[in-house]
Amino acid sequence: MMKAFTYIVLAAALVPAAGGAASAQVYPDRVRIATKARAVVESAYQRRNRDDNNREENTERTTRTLKLGADGLLALGNIAGDIAVTRASGQETTVEIVKTARGRDANDVREMLQLVQVEVTERAGRADVRTRYPRNEEQRNNRRNFNVSVAYNVAAPAGTRISIESISGNIKVTDIKGDVSANTVSGDVRITGSGRINAAKTISGTVEIADAQIDGALESSSVSGDVIMRRVTARRLDASSVSGNIKFDDLNCDRVSAKSVSGSVAFVGALVKNGRYDLGSFSGEVHLYLSGGTGFEIDANSSSGDVRSDFDIVMRGAQTTNRRNGRRNVLSGTFGDGSAVLDLTTFSGSIIISKR
Repeated sequence: MMKAFTYIVLAAALVPAAGGAASAQVYPDRVRIATKARAVVESAYQRRNRDDNNREENTERTTRTLKLGADGLLALGNIAGDIAVTRASGQETTVEIVKTARGRDANDVREMLQLVQVEVTERAGRADVRTRYPRNEEQRNNRRNFNVSVAYNVAAPAGTRISIESISGNIKVTDIKGDVSANTVSGDVRITGSGRINAAKTISGTVEIADAQIDGALESSSVSGDVIMRRVTARRLDASSVSGNIKFDDLNCDRVSAKSVSGSVAFVGALVKNGRYDLGSFSGEVHLYLSGGTGFEIDANSSSGDVRSDFDIVMRGAQTTNRRNGRRNVLSGTFGDGSAVLDLTTFSGSIIISKR
């Protein structure tokens, strides 16, 4: 019952609630940003597709060139709009700023494009690029709707350090080897070919990380979306979701932790010798598709689901079964040399260990 209680606490902690202490602890920065920007976001974006008066659209494009060097820091802050960062061929960093406005007529659109500004602050080895909307009082006094999005298309040297904070929009980072931190409230986060990822998080969206060689630990999470990692090398991986699935495919990692409340958890590939895998869900299935010959010790527990294994496990202690259907719901023992450790739990789902 302690495991069940753990997942209930996880759900309460991850679901954002206005003024909730649990959310403030898990997502302190994004909750503060979301609270401050809520009026802007609701006015600017939630109604834009429903407003029949906004028939005129115009786009304004500008490009800034930044001299950050090979390993400078670029911090991007946005309210609504996608952000894409790719590897540049040279040593300069370019930021294409794409502002798109929709309004009643050409004058309305032109006025909105002027009111939304992008501030670029550059100093030795660092640049901050921030989207600035008019203050809430000015917006309320002068117009009912404010439909402007700002997208950033960035090309930076491979060693650039990237920090991204967004409210509404997708984030995509490709082939950047410097430190990467990418957080959004509503949108997907996709990182490919990176070297050091400090964080990859969203509240409403999917987190996907692929082909990454990470020196240390990686923490990734979503509240209402999936967390997917493919071909990732790291010392430690921590993934969590409330209503989404978690999938690990071809990892090389000493410590793996995955927790979902109502989604499934899947691990595909070979275990690392002496690795530890802590995988669990409250109401979803936990399924391992194992390849290679690494042995493991296993402790698997499902309160109301089935526990099955394709491997010849030497049992340890008493193995309990469900009284209603006669299926095993606890499995404890060793396969092979027992070098890896599997700690698998679910409350109402099944646990399956298959040969790949």
